[in-house]
Amino acid sequence: MAGVLNRTRLVVAGLAIVALVLGTLIYRDMFVPAKNAGSALNLYTVARRTVTASVTGSGNVEPQQQANVNFKVAGTLTNIYVTVGEHVSAGQTLATIDSSAEQTALDQAEANLATASANLQSVETPLTQNQITQLRDNVSTAQQTYNDTVNQVNLTNSQDASQVAADQSQLSLDQSILNNSLTYQQDLQKLATDQATLQAAQTTFKSDATCTGVAFASYSAQCLAEFTAVSTAQTAVNLDQAKVNADAGQVNLDQAKLNADTAKQQTDRTSGQRSVNQAAASLTSAQDQLNTQTEAKPNQIASAKANVLSAQAAVATAQQNLSYTTLTSPMDGEVNSITGVVGETVSPGGGATPEAPGGQAPLPTATASNAFMVIGNISGLEIVIPFAESDASRLAFNDDAQVTFDAVPNLTISGHVIAVGSAATVTSGVVNYYATIVLNQVDKTLKQGMTANATVTVSKSANVLSVPNLAISHSAGQAFVTVYASGQQVATPIDTGVVGDQYTEVVGGLNDGEQVVLPTVRAATGTGSTRGFGGGFGGGGGGGVRVGAGG
Repeated sequence: MAGVLNRTRLVVAGLAIVALVLGTLIYRDMFVPAKNAGSALNLYTVARRTVTASVTGSGNVEPQQQANVNFKVAGTLTNIYVTVGEHVSAGQTLATIDSSAEQTALDQAEANLATASANLQSVETPLTQNQITQLRDNVSTAQQTYNDTVNQVNLTNSQDASQVAADQSQLSLDQSILNNSLTYQQDLQKLATDQATLQAAQTTFKSDATCTGVAFASYSAQCLAEFTAVSTAQTAVNLDQAKVNADAGQVNLDQAKLNADTAKQQTDRTSGQRSVNQAAASLTSAQDQLNTQTEAKPNQIASAKANVLSAQAAVATAQQNLSYTTLTSPMDGEVNSITGVVGETVSPGGGATPEAPGGQAPLPTATASNAFMVIGNISGLEIVIPFAESDASRLAFNDDAQVTFDAVPNLTISGHVIAVGSAATVTSGVVNYYATIVLNQVDKTLKQGMTANATVTVSKSANVLSVPNLAISHSAGQAFVTVYASGQQVATPIDTGVVGDQYTEVVGGLNDGEQVVLPTVRAATGTGSTRGFGGGFGGGGGGGVRVGAGG
């Protein structure tokens, strides 16, 4: 019985102790000022480490060299000797187009060359007397033809001028007779009178509101009378006009004849001048032939030689165009794409490749190439990435990079920056600069166009004093940290070096082993009190320590 009582007392005593502890904690949380709970500090011990700063970007895997390959002349595809994905060598035949037109052009150029060579030989060889006599006869004939043409043209023009003058005289005579004709004047007077009567009748009819918009069958007696007056007056005017036209019939005939003869005069003058010009050109040509064949020939020989050279150049061009009907590879690489099948027509040129900075890798683009064939050299791969302007300004030649690939998990390849573009590309208002990163090794799983993510180290300091970036504040351009020493917090100015992604190099103001205060994340409790959540920074010799105020 006593043992049971002892155990009961122990249990009661234990519960009492627990209740006392809980009561004390509750009293502290509810009545003790919050500074006792929030005064715990999150400290970092200054130590040496390697501080690195980096920038990141995403781009694409590109071959170290790419070329758009096109025919230089248009034609119909006759053969394609390679397929997409096939490896080709520089100079290898890729495709051909129908060369019949180019072969015909070459044949014509060679024929022209033969003609030019024959002309050169003829100017270098003296003419016989009979040939010279023939050339002089040609000049005489051309001169006679010219004289005859000029005489005939002058005669025709003179006859035309006489006829036009006679027509004008006859027109003037008949017009005078008409003007002095009593019948004509009476007919004109009657036409004017009847036109006035017609105008008055029309005015009366149109101004009568009772007739407006009424069908003829519904006309009143007054409207019918007015309409009849208009019709009668119109008939009289028509008859008068016919009499006037009949009176002036001869004058009208005279005017028509004058117009026709004037048109003929102009036509004969134009045609005659053309004939004179042609005869003059023939005469000049005959004289030139005589002069060039009988005079000293240095210039003529030089001209003939120039024609031969021109014909030779035309042959070379035709031969080149014929060679353009066969497409060859400009480089070693793999065929990325082919646009066209046998039987289709291809056009020349087009499809230039924009190059990435520092090499011949193509810029990533969402626009499909319109080239007939695209060949890429994938023996070496490069990463082409558009960096934001703030990051691009920090990149430099030979910066180290670590590259990962969305399509190949767990693959990381090192590389280095070989160039940063000097010109910006602006997309939707965002300014970027392309940079090229060459990979230090090639992995066969990588393909052109795969998404690549690069982390580039832009600055690095090894074995230097450092503090977490969170510990630094700035005021008026000066960096400060809060140093904890002898239970006191002192704002201390520092000089900084490399600002890394997590840590900042300290070049002055702090010593190894000193402790700085880090910001403490505070969270509200259900009773309105706050508690500190410290976080130490491990590694590199530094560490986080939590201490209560005052020690």
